[in-house]
Amino acid sequence: MKVFILAVCAALLFSSCLNVKEIEQSYQLFQTGFDSSSTFEYKPLKLKQGDAIVVQTYSLASANQEQVGIFNLPGAGNKAATYTLNNLGMIDLPKLGTFKADGLTCKQIKDTLTAEWGKYVRDLSVEVQLTGFTVNVLGEVPSQGVKLFKNERANIFDAIGAAGGLGETGKRNDIMVVREDSGKRTSYFLDITNAKIYQSPAFQLLQNDVVYVGANDRKFRQIRNSNLQQTVLPLSQIASIGIAVANMILIIFAIRR
Repeated sequence: MKVFILAVCAALLFSSCLNVKEIEQSYQLFQTGFDSSSTFEYKPLKLKQGDAIVVQTYSLASANQEQVGIFNLPGAGNKAATYTLNNLGMIDLPKLGTFKADGLTCKQIKDTLTAEWGKYVRDLSVEVQLTGFTVNVLGEVPSQGVKLFKNERANIFDAIGAAGGLGETGKRNDIMVVREDSGKRTSYFLDITNAKIYQSPAFQLLQNDVVYVGANDRKFRQIRNSNLQQTVLPLSQIASIGIAVANMILIIFAIRR
């Protein structure tokens, strides 16, 4: 029994030593990843149903500032207006009416609005930006849930960082990204320890992607060790009871003599 308990303790100690080493290695991998991703060329995201964009208009000529207000939503004044694509991918715009935004990038919409609205106001400038860019991060991370990003340029490292980094039980070489497009769901598997990760179409994240970090071998070792500990305790209790019973039997025999 003593040998068995010592073996369990040794295994737990060895496991904790490995944790420190792997955490340091993970940190180095993330540093390399962030440095490399800084030169990554992001592709413009195409809008789809349910996406929301913020449109800000202003004129470079101060005399035209009041005229710019006609392109904002009622009551918005000179503030930016938000438009959400309906189930047909359409939005309603001042002076243009129903406008198909589905499949277009923010820059394409900006160029179109600058040209069309520029017919009404001279020196018009238009800014268009995707708002509410979110990714859902689940699994072996410290903070699971939906993560909101300020712009559409987000990659797998950004998502994991927003979730608090990889926990010591998070699998680094098999991270799943689930993406849905036009009702079709596709799964990608990424290895952040491999430089080829930047070639994956899922390295750059899209709106509403789901990132799932699976459990590594340490997680299963922890479960196994926990089960062993739960087993050792009842065995020790049984042994104690057995010793107590044996002592009682010896006392009874001694009294009868």
